[in-house]
Formats: sequence, structure tokens, C-alpha cells
Amino acid sequence: MQKIGKEFVVRTFDATHPPAARVSSGEVFVMETNDRFREWNDGGKWPVSQLTVMTGPVYIEGAAPGSVVAIDVLDIRPAQGFGYVVAIPGHGAFKDRVEFRKKIVPIEGNHIRYSDTLSLPYAPNIGKIGFAPAQGSQPSGATGAFGGQMSNAQLGPGATIYLPVFVEGGLLTIEDVHAKMGDGEIAASAVEIAAEVTLRCRLVSEMKLERPLVVTQKEVQTMGAGETVEAAVRVAVDNLAGLLMDRTGADITEAAMLVSIAADLRVSDISAKPCHVRAALPREMVGM
Repeated sequence: MQKIGKEFVVRTFDATHPPAARVSSGEVFVMETNDRFREWNDGGKWPVSQLTVMTGPVYIEGAAPGSVVAIDVLDIRPAQGFGYVVAIPGHGAFKDRVEFRKKIVPIEGNHIRYSDTLSLPYAPNIGKIGFAPAQGSQPSGATGAFGGQMSNAQLGPGATIYLPVFVEGGLLTIEDVHAKMGDGEIAASAVEIAAEVTLRCRLVSEMKLERPLVVTQKEVQTMGAGETVEAAVRVAVDNLAGLLMDRTGADITEAAMLVSIAADLRVSDISAKPCHVRAALPREMVGM
């Protein structure tokens, strides 16, 4: 099994980056991610060079512009047996009510030991995953049709993210892995970890897609980003209604009614701009 090491560092989603590896459709491989928070000990001094590192890119054989690739998340393992939780003054919902604080939390089997009296379940997810955009370069925190910053707590083992391809080989890049993340990432941090992420990429010839789509065991999820939560909601629900229309033949009114009675809206990230939300429907409603 191929392993793409954390030393293959890029800081942007960009078609000019040379591939760190090539994989075929259906091949299982591992991508390592970096310990991005080890040097962050002062809220006034952001280690930007460390925070912006990503791993990749991976060239997927047969992925061509206009096609769609399904990326199955098979496993996420902590690389160091611990993670960080950080409170950052001026960021997240609490803003300047908090002081800078960095807490190291051990990860023991399927649990995170937050304190001597409190353990939480290990529930990992990938924060950033995307392809190279059609044109130009996008920073590590960007989001768009190519993917990027997903901020989706459910994008973990057992989930699949479908991404449209804009350049030959797609050029897959990942980072920002968490051992656990609450919806909203309220204080601007999840349990941040370095990780080994096991993935499988599959070419999906029968699907047409313009924006990322996440499928879990029970749900289909569309995602939206915007300067406000309301703006992000509009993107997410518009995409969900469009998915219903494409797959079931519903018109916009019928799709809106179905979204209204069956969809769940979840705030994914309000810790910084843009805000991220996701809209979820049962898989059987869209035939997936």
C-alpha cells in the first residue's frame, strides 16, 4: 500500500504542484498529515508557516476535467497518540472573553482523555480535502467547487466525499484532521491531530457534479459557505434542492417542500469567515 508522507508539503490547492504520488481508481493508500499546532504557544504569535501546511497532491489515474471522483474515507489514526485543543482570543463565538490556552489531550484507543474525570469518544474527521481548482491557486483555508475547507464533523471513516475534477489527475490534497469536532467549532478549535488517513479514490462515470457532496451511511449532505450563516445556508439548501431536482425530477417548488420537511441544517464552523453549514437528507430520498 502506498503511503504519501507528511514531508510532501504544499500550502495551496494548485495545479502547478508536482504529484507526490499516483494512484489508480480503486486503489487504497495512506496520506500522513502534519502536527500543525506543536509550536503554537502564544495567541499573539500565529505560526502561520506551520498552520498552512497540507499534504499532497496525489494524482488519480483517469481523473479528467468534467469527471467526478468518489473519495472513501476508510480510516483515520492519530499519528502521535495525542491532540491539541486551543482557545484563541478574538476568534470563535466567545471572542475576547477567553484567554489563549492550549491543552494536550491523550488519545487512548477509542477515547479522548480530556481530563482525569472526562473522556470523550474518538470521532475523527478531515477538515480540508480538495482537488486543484480550474484556474489559479487557492490558499489552504479556501473553499469552493474544488473542495478545500470542509469543516464537516461527519467527514470521517465510513463517509465518502464526491468531488468534481478540474485538472488532469485531480491532484488531491488534505489536512486539518481532528480526533473530535463539535458542530460549529465554537472556540475555533477541534481536537487537532497529526494523522494517518487511509483513503480510496474511485472514478464515478455516471455522476455529474458541480460542487462537493458528502455521503455518510445514512445521509447525503451538501455544504455551503458565506460571510454570514444565512448566506451559507442559502448555498447549502440551494445545492440540496438542486440535487433533488436532478435525481428525482422534482421541480423547484416540490424540492423546496421536501427540503423543508425532511432536511436537517447543521452549523459546521462559525469560528472564522466564511461561515460553513451543511444540509442533510436521508440517502433514500435522492436514491444514493
